[in-house]
Amino acid sequence: MTITIRGLDPAGTDTVPTLLPVLRAGMAADSPKHPEPTASYLRWLITPRSDWHNACLAAYEGDHPVGCGMLSHDVVANPDLIFGSVWIAGADRDAITAPLLDAFRNHARSRGATRLVMDTSEHSGHEPLYTAADGRMLDSERRRQLDLAAIDRAQYAKWAEPSEKNAHYRIELLTIPTPEHLLAPLVKANEAMRDAPHGVEYELPPPDVERRRRSEAVTLELGVKRYIAAALTEDAEVAGFHEVNVFPDFRMADIGNTGVPAKFRGHGLGLRLKAAMTLHVLEREPHVEVISTWNNADNAPMVRVNEAMGFEVAETWNAWQFDL
Repeated sequence: MTITIRGLDPAGTDTVPTLLPVLRAGMAADSPKHPEPTASYLRWLITPRSDWHNACLAAYEGDHPVGCGMLSHDVVANPDLIFGSVWIAGADRDAITAPLLDAFRNHARSRGATRLVMDTSEHSGHEPLYTAADGRMLDSERRRQLDLAAIDRAQYAKWAEPSEKNAHYRIELLTIPTPEHLLAPLVKANEAMRDAPHGVEYELPPPDVERRRRSEAVTLELGVKRYIAAALTEDAEVAGFHEVNVFPDFRMADIGNTGVPAKFRGHGLGLRLKAAMTLHVLEREPHVEVISTWNNADNAPMVRVNEAMGFEVAETWNAWQFDL
């Protein structure tokens, strides 16, 4: 088998049609419970966010694409780090993955990075290859899915109601672009993500309202609808938030950030926000059948909430770091 690597423009008109069959085959192997991805979902994966650089590399056997990878570089907050993911459509997975990994490392070096971190499914079989390539496993996350047809809506409605602990918070449900009166408070509340557990060393960017505006504009340009549930104090401070991304042609919605600043924790806001949002999506997006979320293995509070709501583990993902 002779494999060649080609770079593809994430914004190119041929990129999504070229990579979509590869992504579908790769996900069927590595993420078998994941609904079959669509064009809008792939476009979301490869499009750069605000202040990020994205690259697509494809592995070809002759003229036939048999593997692909997406690389993301936060040039503002983490110039030394590039995140990568790989999807393999061919049967000889190591023979395709090895040259892609070499190309990833060369790309990372060309951008001045000193670390490449790859997310790898428990089903991939890549661990021996990564170990032989001097990779080291840093962290584990679990992707969970919620079957919306199976939930107890009456129970969700109870969870979404004010409780003794959180009745003094008002829940507001909205879509982006975030209204101006909530933009700065929401950016401030996102600082809660800094103490979320993760095994990979990286920095969150500093609070920046304009950066969020640019990021939301890209999301809207892609046709993605982002719902936000925010818990507000009497003086309009955001005490907690929960985000869900909905794609126009995809039956799975994807949870973004969920955060509660430290001084508001212990009030049951995570469960209330997530339950209210789930019912909101069910009412407004009838094509959505599944909701997907990611949790670090050490994030016990959020894991408890998701398990109570009926999220089931789909697969475990390990982060492998390659020092460059």
